[in-house]
Amino acid sequence: MPSRTLFVTILQFLLSSSAIESFVILSNKQSIANRVSAKRLHVSTSVVVPEDVKTIKETVIQTNAKMHEEYVRKSEELFYGFYSPDGFTTFDLERSPTTWSCYSVDDDTHHCQDNNTNSEEEKVVMTNNKPFDIWNAMMEMEKRIIPAPFTKDELARVSSTPIISSEECDEIVHECENHYWGWGSSESRYGTPADKVGSMINLQDLSRSYSLVNFELLPRLFPAIISAFQSLKHTTVPENLRLAGSRVVKYDASQGRIELGLHRDGKLITANIALNHLNEYEGGGTLVQGLPNFRLNPIKMEKGHVLLHPGDVRHGGSPITKGIRYVLVCFILDKSIIPHEKYCQDRMCKDIEAFRSIPMEDDTRVEEREAFLTSACKHCADAFAFAEL
Repeated sequence: MPSRTLFVTILQFLLSSSAIESFVILSNKQSIANRVSAKRLHVSTSVVVPEDVKTIKETVIQTNAKMHEEYVRKSEELFYGFYSPDGFTTFDLERSPTTWSCYSVDDDTHHCQDNNTNSEEEKVVMTNNKPFDIWNAMMEMEKRIIPAPFTKDELARVSSTPIISSEECDEIVHECENHYWGWGSSESRYGTPADKVGSMINLQDLSRSYSLVNFELLPRLFPAIISAFQSLKHTTVPENLRLAGSRVVKYDASQGRIELGLHRDGKLITANIALNHLNEYEGGGTLVQGLPNFRLNPIKMEKGHVLLHPGDVRHGGSPITKGIRYVLVCFILDKSIIPHEKYCQDRMCKDIEAFRSIPMEDDTRVEEREAFLTSACKHCADAFAFAEL
């Protein structure tokens, strides 16, 4: 089954009033009235999931491969330390955590995606040469918990030992607090108003911390990721991992910047490293969907310890009620694993945004709007086809 990161965008769009108005205009033109309505989005008979889902157009595969190559190239240029010929060539295994507190999906969570666990009914919907009901499919996908290749026993991991020292944590916090431009503000994100979202600084905007992560943290983090998840031991090696992005986040109760809504990151692994002690704030922690009563039981870590979870597991920052919480967040991809579903979804969302950018009252561009919407449906169907491989 596909990862669910970007399906949220089209769901939000479909639920919006502007979408409903758009559908009315398009329906009045009789162009796609049979497959677009205020409640449902169907793909026409010309946009279907193939009977043989293993038959994917070579052009789609090549396009995704090029996209992935570009992602990897950018990550290697931005975070060069570990990959530079002059950088580290060996891993820091002595300081890489090898023992973990393990978190699994609650047995009462029925919408857990494990490998090859589609019901026969779901397979019929996704593989028969019939119109594809994107609305119902995406609603169902949003309920699912674990992305491939992970299992329900690999919801999250917390290191039993620190991955960075207390002094290294202090260095990062000190540099952020004394940064020339200060902490960056944020727009509203994942349902959290802008004035409540934690402040942040991108790692590449820092100096000492940038070097510390590149030359000290990554040689410990990459082997730790492989040791933490049994599924990854069969699919990748530490040398193939890349840092796709990183930032320091500050939650400050006195400023009202206390939380971050539930979301999915879309990368292979997300790593959260606590940069200060638990007794320096109240509340907080990371919400991980799939845990028993997960909203009431956020995962908390002591200073220097790391929380790892699949990037497509839905998670968020639980509100702090007092003090300040600092977190270093790292997004990890694998250069050898192409996330075909994600790239198809990326293109789907671009088409949806293009569709929305055309004024609804512009009757001269109805066909253009229809083309974008139909293209989005094709990309969505491609994502589901890849998911069955």
